[in-house]
Amino acid sequence: MTKRPPQTSQLEINGLVREVLNLIDHEVQRNKVVLRAELAGDGAVVLGDRVQLQQVVLNLAMNAIEATCAAAESPKEVLVTSRNEARQVIVAVQDSGVGIDPENLDRLFNPFFTTKPHGMGMGLAISRSTIQSHGGRLWAASNPGRGATFQFTLPTQVSVPAA
Repeated sequence: MTKRPPQTSQLEINGLVREVLNLIDHEVQRNKVVLRAELAGDGAVVLGDRVQLQQVVLNLAMNAIEATCAAAESPKEVLVTSRNEARQVIVAVQDSGVGIDPENLDRLFNPFFTTKPHGMGMGLAISRSTIQSHGGRLWAASNPGRGATFQFTLPTQVSVPAA
């Protein structure tokens, strides 16, 4: 596989998130996960590579689905949110899964570190690198009770009217 140079353009972040959520609908249905999206209606626009940013959202959403399926308790829930704050957009993927072992929190984004039996340990490392190359930040935290939330920020360009 050849790495292609970034194809940067103005992207409406909520549209990009919706595209990814539509792509994973089959996985959501197959795993009986309740997926909700609460996306800010203000049309936040970021400057970025569509495919790279879709891959980040896809990785976070699929990880959330896997985490909810690994938890013995139900219900299996994933919540994807976006909001605008101080010239940046914040996208969060929250799950009701097993959460993050505090011992692993600092290593989650290291290349080749994985908590999955068949994981390669590259998804979160690549996702963080991608977000950083777009001028943002990616981090994770355990939720109170159960589950985890992965969030990233991206600087906003301009706003477009909400459709």
